[in-house]
Amino acid sequence: MCLVCYFKARRRVAGAPYDTLEEVIGKRDCDGLGSLKDFGVKYRELPLAGDGGLDWDGLKTAASPQTRCALIQRSCGYSWRRSLSVSEIGKAIKVIKEQNPNCLVMVDNCYGEFVDIIEPTMVGADLAAGSLIKNPGGTIAPCGGYVVGREKWVKAAAARLSAPGLGVDCGSTPGFVMRTFFQGLFLSPQMVGEAVKGSLLIAEVMSSKGFEVQPRPRVPRNDTVQAVQLGNRERLIAFCEAVQRSSPVSSYTRPVAGTTPGYASEVIFADGTFIDGSTSELSCDGPLRDPFAVFCQGGTHWTQWGLVLGEVLKSI
Repeated sequence: MCLVCYFKARRRVAGAPYDTLEEVIGKRDCDGLGSLKDFGVKYRELPLAGDGGLDWDGLKTAASPQTRCALIQRSCGYSWRRSLSVSEIGKAIKVIKEQNPNCLVMVDNCYGEFVDIIEPTMVGADLAAGSLIKNPGGTIAPCGGYVVGREKWVKAAAARLSAPGLGVDCGSTPGFVMRTFFQGLFLSPQMVGEAVKGSLLIAEVMSSKGFEVQPRPRVPRNDTVQAVQLGNRERLIAFCEAVQRSSPVSSYTRPVAGTTPGYASEVIFADGTFIDGSTSELSCDGPLRDPFAVFCQGGTHWTQWGLVLGEVLKSI
């Protein structure tokens, strides 16, 4: 997301960003370390509406003539809100462009790829970006990310990532990794389908036990994240420990909450995955702060979530 260094006024239209972007932007604890603020990029954000969705009235006047880039985060991140649909993103882009046709709109598409039959670039997004150890990596891409969209801006992003004049023509990605990228992309729609079924099961089971869930059971999904509000630190830790015990890798280890670079509070992660950090495989995590929600992602087989939930309910 280094591309935004090109833009001197940037607006986020879907509330606060994910924790790890706060220091990138310059909202928290990073003066002089190369944040966007250090590059002279001014940042504003439009709070969410009371129902957790976009503030459509506020959005109508959010993009000034000086706004060079608007960022829309499709997924909920660590916020207790529903994720955005592609149609909502398209509507928001239209509202922004009506105010300032020259404002670039970039979508953080993480967790959203292949959940819908359309993607943000099909409804007017100038750029969309995401991670290959999430949905589009199909559980086998070992690393990496992608940027897609209008040719001009993809080239600009590539030049910022490497160097002007080099762009995508040079890089350090070995050939065997490229094979897994393309194989993962081939597999990813099937993997995303299983993850969506898993999220529906989590919502159904945890809601039936009296826990608040987001999204609610039996509603359309806009990404592969299922949040469960657990109410206290002990339940959140117990949930993550149960997930780790049920994982195919490192099931003998016990996740420990702690400070993690880029996060504003203590976080606990459970990710016994074959690819380190992969959230297209079954994993969960959550910040140790009110309302103590756990955010569940991925799952190559929805039946694995069935096994995990049995262990979870015994633990909490």
